[in-house]
Amino acid sequence: MPKNVFLPLVATLTVALGANVALAAGLAPVTLDAKAISAGQIRVARLMRLTASPQISAYGFVLDPGPLVTLAADVVAARSAAAAASARAALARNEARRAVHLYRAQHNISQAALQRAQSTLAVAEAARATAVAQLAQWRTRMLADWGSKLFAAALSGSAPLPRLEKGAAQLVEVSLPLGQGLANPPAEASATTPSGGGVQLRFVSRAPRAAAGVAGESFFYLMASRASAAIGTPLSVEFSASTGKSGVLVPRSAVVWHQGELFSFREITPDSFAPVPIPGAFVTKKGYFVPEGAGTLLHPGDRVVIDGAALLYSAATQSRAATTGVAKDADDDED
Repeated sequence: MPKNVFLPLVATLTVALGANVALAAGLAPVTLDAKAISAGQIRVARLMRLTASPQISAYGFVLDPGPLVTLAADVVAARSAAAAASARAALARNEARRAVHLYRAQHNISQAALQRAQSTLAVAEAARATAVAQLAQWRTRMLADWGSKLFAAALSGSAPLPRLEKGAAQLVEVSLPLGQGLANPPAEASATTPSGGGVQLRFVSRAPRAAAGVAGESFFYLMASRASAAIGTPLSVEFSASTGKSGVLVPRSAVVWHQGELFSFREITPDSFAPVPIPGAFVTKKGYFVPEGAGTLLHPGDRVVIDGAALLYSAATQSRAATTGVAKDADDDED
């Protein structure tokens, strides 16, 4: 709006300090006449109830699949070694039992042969214990670094290991901001590369530990190689919470910031508008969604200013300042 229209209009606005409407963080309700409403092009709209899912911004990082693939191979090799060692130990155990039986049955074998069978069993049992301990070590490391889902995939050779080994997919670790979590991570998520390219991510599993330097919960996602980014590339990831919330959508044009808080102006009467805080609102592509709940001051059916909110905000702050100044002068006069 041109300055020559804005300034006279603000000067004509008056503040309604009615007993039924409390001041909000230094902002006062504003009353203006029909001429001022028309000149300021102030327009209101009725809020409708709808359901939306909160959007959570997260940090993603394209992982090097090499350590996972190598560790998976080590786990499989350790499992095979443990199985082979167990088989050899079982065979040696049977041979030792047979040797004992033959030796006791009128010494059908020599004592030296019996001792060799028992020694072979002891060696086989030691080898089996070593192989089992090695498998347990790889298992613990795999579970600690990659979680049970990828551990099971490593043992069975199932997805997503084959795609990662062939380079048909990449693994992405996604971490939430501090203090945030998701009971049910979405099956798919959208991510953006530093160059602005968009990629789609598919959920694999929860990560067993938080990413280095990030305190939030972490997840593993899979990204197709055709939409890939280089290993180490940071990604901006957007999550949609799985559970929708009921509330109202406030257009961006209806929202003003004051002292670090979000406000919009609700129509009290056709010529009176009160600033209303909207705590707990989260940003969507269409505006600010205000979920219903304790402390919510905007409800379905309320009429809010969608054009001219900035003008009302300027008037409310200036009028409040003027009112405060008058009160201070009165106090000074009493002194």
